[in-house]
Amino acid sequence: MRFPTFGLLKRTTPAPRFVYWFAPTAFALAKERLMYFGYRLTQAPLTPCQVLGARGQQLIYAPPAKWDGFCKRQGSWYRASHRRGATLLVSDHELPPEFADRLDARLEPSDFAPPREASREDFETLVHAEAYTNARPDDWERVNRLDPIFFRIFFRLIRVWRKGDNFRRHWIGHRANHANFLAKRLTAEIGGALVPYSVTGNEGVCSSCAEFFNLIAPNDRKLVRACPGAITFAGAQRNAFYDVQPVTLTVSTQSGTSSLDAA
Repeated sequence: MRFPTFGLLKRTTPAPRFVYWFAPTAFALAKERLMYFGYRLTQAPLTPCQVLGARGQQLIYAPPAKWDGFCKRQGSWYRASHRRGATLLVSDHELPPEFADRLDARLEPSDFAPPREASREDFETLVHAEAYTNARPDDWERVNRLDPIFFRIFFRLIRVWRKGDNFRRHWIGHRANHANFLAKRLTAEIGGALVPYSVTGNEGVCSSCAEFFNLIAPNDRKLVRACPGAITFAGAQRNAFYDVQPVTLTVSTQSGTSSLDAA
């Protein structure tokens, strides 16, 4: 039961994942300590979501530069977050107790089914919600003229998009998905709390890494569908939700830092 390291067009039954964040100096020290404990650390080769391929003693990390590469526009959520400059590391189990203060979230598969589907009115309300328009990075909505062409070819190749699907059709969903985790228009009551969820299928999701790795609404639980990139490169499941639960993070909204950012 694992995410494959590359996951290209392969699917597996996912196991839970534990999300850790390290400031630069803290990661250098942690890397030495983890190797002392017998762990092997590998850098994600192409996209940040490939850290989900961690299994057993093989840990995978994504340094800051990884958010500026293949998914540069999508990585704007990382660059605008409280984690800017930090290194992401993922394991399929909790690391030794000395790393407990770096543990940010637990991500695991869920059998969640949305109580209702989003309407066109929901989409329009979400993309104009202040919670979204005030938080979105400028680079996120600066769509390159080649993006629609690339998306159409890539998403059809992996059969996430079908005939008639195109960037224009799904762009509102790309934005509305992030917006719902900020504005919380569509939620489900779980354990007495209202938990927001992805408002489209996989075909309308972009940069689920922003939620998987707790960059958006970091103190809130989230139910997230994978984007086509995570399906392709990290082996994430189609037509499934992932339950992202913050663990120890306490964000300072004034300073933009957290207790976990200390070296």
